[in-house]
Amino acid sequence: MPRTFEDEMAEARAAQATGEIGRARTCARRAAGMVMQTTLGLGFGPNFYAPTFIEGLRRLADDSHFPDAVRHAAARLVDRSNKERQSASSNPVQDAEIILKFLLGLSLNPTSNH
Repeated sequence: MPRTFEDEMAEARAAQATGEIGRARTCARRAAGMVMQTTLGLGFGPNFYAPTFIEGLRRLADDSHFPDAVRHAAARLVDRSNKERQSASSNPVQDAEIILKFLLGLSLNPTSNH
């Protein structure tokens, strides 16, 4: 059975809870990419928003048609780690949720207060 964005978010939450921020970021990126694929269109060709999940997030980060909170969350998710292996996304689950909530127009975590 193919993985869903919900599967990726569940794995991201579990990884983040155990301090595996790199793994959480990877899963969060995939979840956001999956939703972007269905809502914005990802793939090769002129009618697609971007060819890949990462390119989609990069484009989203620079796309002035989206709210700042969504753009900043995308930018944090695609930001590369610095020399100390720290990323701009210290909470990749929250960054992905910002993107997903906007694109899907729903709350993914009913117990969340953001």
